[in-house]
Amino acid sequence: MTAPQPASDSTPANAVADDAAHARRTPWWLWPHVLSLEAPVVAVLWQMALAHAHGIRLTPLLNAGLALACWVIYVLDRTLDTLGVKDAAELDVRHAFYHRHRHVLLLGVVPAAMVLLGWMAFYVIPEGVLWQAVGLALLVALYLAGWSAQGSRVMRDVFVSCAGLGAILLISRLPLESGHRFMLSLGVLGAMVLSFLRQLDVRMGLLLPKEWAAALLFAMGCTTSTRFLSMPETLAEPVLECVLLALLFACNLHGISRREEGVKADARHMQLMVGAVLFTLALLESARMGELEPGLSGLARAALGALVLYALLHATRRRWSVDAYRVLADVVLIVPLPLVWL
Repeated sequence: MTAPQPASDSTPANAVADDAAHARRTPWWLWPHVLSLEAPVVAVLWQMALAHAHGIRLTPLLNAGLALACWVIYVLDRTLDTLGVKDAAELDVRHAFYHRHRHVLLLGVVPAAMVLLGWMAFYVIPEGVLWQAVGLALLVALYLAGWSAQGSRVMRDVFVSCAGLGAILLISRLPLESGHRFMLSLGVLGAMVLSFLRQLDVRMGLLLPKEWAAALLFAMGCTTSTRFLSMPETLAEPVLECVLLALLFACNLHGISRREEGVKADARHMQLMVGAVLFTLALLESARMGELEPGLSGLARAALGALVLYALLHATRRRWSVDAYRVLADVVLIVPLPLVWL
């Protein structure tokens, strides 16, 4: 047996050696997942599929903006998840990576990416898409404060502040009388003060599971540009598209969560899968009958294909390691996308 090393021997050289050992243990196919590259790829490909379904053309910078915003959110989410961890040895591969590099990410990489996103927001993205993105960013800030930043009061307050300032900015754009806008802004400021004084708890996980909230926000992000540029006559079809993607992504995230926890059977997950399939089949039939736009038919076919592939993956989940399951669960989201073009 090797004698335990004294605390004073914990040197930067040892830390570098630990990082190198970790890199050698991480297989090449897992690095896109560790670096949070899989989510931006899924988001951009589904946005392109939505654009094709609506017959609109997106500028490349809209795809780049979505990819960068998605990547920043995932980096923040995974980094914040590690702030309250006392034993880093208990973390999985992806969270261990963000725990080791959290200072570089939070103080250097993420701020630089946010500056680039700000430039794109004001000089590249159309104004209508921008204000939808600002509204979504407000919800993302609440998500990070309520689900991810509970391990750090400082970060929790930062995201509550961002959500509050974003809400006030949106209120200033609402077509309301100045008095009504003032009262709404005052209410937001009051909620922020109560939150800072710990009189208002933002632990939203008590109201909605994290996987469901993340799936809904991801779906809203994928549909933001097309929802504005396609100029729908009613809100029905954009809402149906968002619900379709939210159910698909919820199946993905909920299944990954159950696999990580080692749950052998989960009636709730089965109900979610069945509900997603039935909703998708209903959309397909409505599009076939001409009750909805024909473009929804291709999206529903791709979503149904992804659900079928995911059901097969989940049925064989015991054959795959947790890491392999995560990667494959994301792959099945994009493999059926060519069905949109048929």
